Amino acid sequence: MPMQRRSSRDTMRKKNTAAYVTSEMAAIMQRVSDDLDDSEITRTLHFSPTALTVVRHVMMMSGCIVTDTMIMLSEINRQMLSKLSVSAKCYVDDPQILDVAEQRHTTRAGVAIDYALALPGLKMIAIGSAPGALERLLQRNAVENLTDVVVVAAPTGFASVVQLKERLWESRLPCIVLRGKRGGPMAASSIVNALLAEAIKAQCV
Repeated sequence: MPMQRRSSRDTMRKKNTAAYVTSEMAAIMQRVSDDLDDSEITRTLHFSPTALTVVRHVMMMSGCIVTDTMIMLSEINRQMLSKLSVSAKCYVDDPQILDVAEQRHTTRAGVAIDYALALPGLKMIAIGSAPGALERLLQRNAVENLTDVVVVAAPTGFASVVQLKERLWESRLPCIVLRGKRGGPMAASSIVNALLAEAIKAQCV
C-alpha cells in the first residue's frame, strides 16, 4: 500500500511539472526539429512564461538580435530579418571589445554582453557557444533585473554549462533554453530562425 501511494504521488508530481506547450511553441519546436533533422531535440527545448511575448515585441518594434559568435550570426536568415526590419549583430570581434576585455582581464563574450545591454531598444540575446556570455547575463540580471531582453540559450557542454542553463531557467529572465548537454551555434541559430519564421507567419494572419 505505501508503495502504491508513493507511485501515485510521483505520477502527480510529474504531471504538475510537465511543460505547458502552446500551438505557437509547438510550431517553433517543429521547425527546429525539421531544420536540425533531430526529432529528440524538442524534448529539451523549454520556453519561460513570458519569453514569446518579449520575442514578439522584439520582432514588432524593430529590435536587435545579438549573437555570441560570428558563425551563429552567419546562419541567421537575412531575408527574414529584412522582412521584419530586425537587425542582427555580433560584437565579440569588435576591436573595442577586444581592448576592453584585455584591460579588464576578462572574456570578450562578457564584455560584448555589457556592450549589447547598453544599447537602446529591445534585444534578443542568442547564445550558442560562450558560457561566459550567459554567466555575465545572469550577473547583470541579479543586480539590475533586466526587462528589455529575451535570451535564447543553447550553448553545448557538460556540468558547468548545464548548470548555467538551469540557473537561467530558474531566473526571472524571459528565456528559451535548450536544457541539458546538447546545443551549439547551429541549434541556437535554428531556434532564432524558427522564431523569425513564426513572427512573419503571424504578420500574414
